[in-house]
Amino acid sequence: MKWKITISIVLVVLLVGSGIGIYLLNQRDVNELVKKGERINLLVLGIDHIEGAQARRSDTMMLASIDTAQDKASLISIPRDLFLKYPDGNFRRVNAAYAIDGPELAREMASNFLGVPLNFYLVLDYEGFKEIVDLMGGVELTVEERLQYTDKAGNLNIDIEPGRQTLNGEEAMGYVRYRGNQSDLQRINRQQKFLRALLQGGVNLEGWSQIKDVINTGRNYAKTNLSLMDMYDLGRTLKDLGTEDFEMVTLSGKPARVENKSVLLPRIVETRKVVAQEINGVNMVSNADAKVYVLNGEGSNFLARNSADRLTGLGFSVTGTDNADRFDYEKSYLVTLNNEGEEMADMVAQELDFDLEIVRAENFQETMTSLEGAGVDPPPETNLLLIMGEGSTDFVS
Repeated sequence: MKWKITISIVLVVLLVGSGIGIYLLNQRDVNELVKKGERINLLVLGIDHIEGAQARRSDTMMLASIDTAQDKASLISIPRDLFLKYPDGNFRRVNAAYAIDGPELAREMASNFLGVPLNFYLVLDYEGFKEIVDLMGGVELTVEERLQYTDKAGNLNIDIEPGRQTLNGEEAMGYVRYRGNQSDLQRINRQQKFLRALLQGGVNLEGWSQIKDVINTGRNYAKTNLSLMDMYDLGRTLKDLGTEDFEMVTLSGKPARVENKSVLLPRIVETRKVVAQEINGVNMVSNADAKVYVLNGEGSNFLARNSADRLTGLGFSVTGTDNADRFDYEKSYLVTLNNEGEEMADMVAQELDFDLEIVRAENFQETMTSLEGAGVDPPPETNLLLIMGEGSTDFVS
């Protein structure tokens, strides 16, 4: 399986390299990044046509970031409907960048939005995508539901039955492009599923002549600023990665209508968290990630409710309030219910200006059993249980 995954990646690298100019033959930018242990960031764009009188908007936009020091890679999908500010001061969907000024503007927009340098770009025409999938023997995956859509103006006719099957080039293109009445985020999920299937399944090429066909297809349908030597270095960097080494995530956005158009407004904080975790290796946790269930274990009227209001004001997520099993707790407790709770317990405790003890639920079984017997039932998303005990009333006074 590892061999097939390696071949599938290296072939993609080789076919892209065939679409570049001779003047880029000896450029070794990738090698310099590898020697320094720095990340290789590649913007991948999927469009209808690369050449022609009419410029086309990018249908797919993805950041491929390879951690050369840790031998891991992240694929971050950028929704095409994200509504961003352009250098000219106007707001447009991010997928308009390629139509306005080609891959360089698309790279600039993505780099500015994500806050990371984008060294390279790859643009792949969907016609080339179809031919490459056919040459690779198709891709096997499970289609969850029937996908049916016709766009005569866009020369797009999709009709794929559900079930486990091997998609040919035409079907694969329809699978990754289908949107129908669904959101762009659902389409991105299918694209990521397709990539996983491609990596897991590998390719089936018979002889050098078929490999040359793949390379020729790349020459006709791909654009990149990577040199042939960059391609070689990138292939060496990727050759030992398996599917478990690839992390795929999707940026979210807030649905809105602007000038009667459906767009996604960027969620800046969430985007920064994704970038911090996937690109910078920093696990950023915000107050809102702490989902706290508050119990009154001291007896003062409305202590749990007022404490919940205070926690909400501090930015925490409160999943509910209740009375504890008794009102004579001599101290307050912050109980971690899962791994997420353990990661956030110290952060929550620092925000609370009263003494408490952090305990794990498995080490607090007698109390947890008593609370359950008293009818305390936090929602499943709860990761922290706060029992307000003696000395906690000043928190709400």
